[in-house]
Order: sequence, then structure tokens, then C-alpha cells
Amino acid sequence: MLKKLKDINWNHLYCFYEVSKAKSLKDGIKALGVAPSTASEQIKKLEESFGLKLFNRSGRGLLLTKDGEILYDHAREVFEAGSKLLDNVGSSDIGGYSVTVGIEETVSYSLATEFCSQYWDIYTQFGTVNTSRQYEHDQIVENILLGNLDWGISIKPPTRKSIKYSRIGSFELVFCCSTELYDQFINKEEIINHIPLAQISWDRNLNENILNYLKNCEVRPKEFIQSDHMEYLFKLCSRGRCVMPIAENPLEDYEGLTKFRVAHPINVHLYALWDEKNENLISIKKLKDLINSKLESLPTNYEDHSYQIEVSDVSEELLKNAEEE
Repeated sequence: MLKKLKDINWNHLYCFYEVSKAKSLKDGIKALGVAPSTASEQIKKLEESFGLKLFNRSGRGLLLTKDGEILYDHAREVFEAGSKLLDNVGSSDIGGYSVTVGIEETVSYSLATEFCSQYWDIYTQFGTVNTSRQYEHDQIVENILLGNLDWGISIKPPTRKSIKYSRIGSFELVFCCSTELYDQFINKEEIINHIPLAQISWDRNLNENILNYLKNCEVRPKEFIQSDHMEYLFKLCSRGRCVMPIAENPLEDYEGLTKFRVAHPINVHLYALWDEKNENLISIKKLKDLINSKLESLPTNYEDHSYQIEVSDVSEELLKNAEEE
């Protein structure tokens, strides 16, 4: 049995990792570049060294046992970290690891999620892209520095010198209330002065920006309502119980609501944030590529439904052919 880290045969563990990821010995050895007999022998020796059964064979291929699933989760962390190490200190773009993007929760994350969707298409040859909800700017910065996030999207630029950033877009903020309520006021500013102003309780940065804007416009809400739930506020707003800020989106039709501006537009910027020490990673290089494109053109394969099949190297024998369709 293994007692020390140095006792692990890392070649055997890497063989197990690739075969587990492929869920097939045949597909796993493609990445390993070894004979099936060699891979089988290495997995057998790994099982003996840990004293565990790692696979069950079935008609669907190799299935991990519970012990195999636990070992695979740890092995994946180890070898994805190894891929990042090679990426950062080497001259080749290695990839082979997933990316987690932290997105600051705000009234509009449609632009942020669209940006991440496009990022998927230019990074997908190197790994997958996950997103994580972050409730405030400082949380994103902290998680980037801790390595919990590969990069993030926030509505304000960072102040930490070790965090690099670039603007990726902006959206306009407007106010809305029920059409029936709107039609009863002579001046739209008085709607905000007399009807409770709704705030998303976790969106502190945006709330502060809105209050400063209203103060400059000499509009002073008499009452506020706060909630963690956007849907709840929309329901109240549609019934004429409050007025709320929303992101201007020409593709979104809020039936029964009237949108209005108080004075000049409220423009909110979105920024991509990343750790300076990771700039050599392919994940950050591809982020910069997308930023430099300024969302003016979609990735080449953006609407190609077969692209993921191609990148995932799906065998032709698993797909329907044209005659069958």
C-alpha cells in the first residue's frame, strides 16, 4: 500500500486519468500513445498499489467505481494544474484544463454571458468553460487571487495592481414601472419621488451608482424596497407597487411596463479581470483575443451546431449519417 507521495507511480495515475476521462480504453490510449496492453497493465498496477477496484466493465464501456470516481476527481485536479504549469512556463499552448469565469451579479448579465458564450468557442479546443455567480466586485478579485477563478467580469475596474483588466462592453440603465402607473403622473421624476424604488440587495455597487445619479438629478426617493429576487421585484413593479431600474435591452419586451429615463443616460461598463501572473496561460491569451475583437464579429464557428462534435472528437460510428436522416 502507498504511504508517501513519492510512492505514487505518476505514469500509472496519468494513464488512469486519460482512460477515465475518455470512458474507454480504446479512446484513452489515443491521448497516451501507448498500446492497449500497456494501458491495461498500468491501471492494474495502480489498482494494486491503492488496493482498490477502479473500473467496472459494461456494454457501455468502462464505468468508474465509487473509489474510481473519488480518485479521478483528485487526479483531474492534479493534471489540470500540471497543464496550467506547462502553459505558464512553456512556450507552447497546452490547454487541457477547464476555465471558471466569475460573473458579478447585476441587473444585466446578458452581455457578460454572451461574452462568455463567445469565449467558449475560441477556447473549446483547450477545455470547457464554467461560470460562477459572484455577488460583488471584491469577491471576484479575491477569488481570482486565490486561484478559484481563472478570470472574472465586473461592473468596475479593480484597484489591485496585480489584477489586470479591460473593458468588454457597456449597457444603459433605465427605470420602469407599470404602464397604468406611469400614465397617472405628469412628471416622470415624481414617480421615483413618491413610489418605492426597488433595489437588488446584493447589487451594492449598482445601487450606489443609481443613488448618486438620482442625487445629481435632484431626484430623492421617499421610500425603498430591497429583495434578493429580481422576479419578485418585477411582479411588484408590474402591479404598480414600485419602480425599478433595468438594463435597456431592445430584444427584451417587458409587457405591461413602461421604461423611462430621468435625465442623461446611465451607462454601466463591464470589465474583464485577470491575474497578471497568469497572462501566459492560453486561457488568458484567448480572453485577450476576444477582447481585441471588441465583439464586432462572432467566432467563426459560433452558429455551427456540429463544431462541438468535431472538437470533442466523436467517432463517426456514433453519429447518424445523411442517408438515415
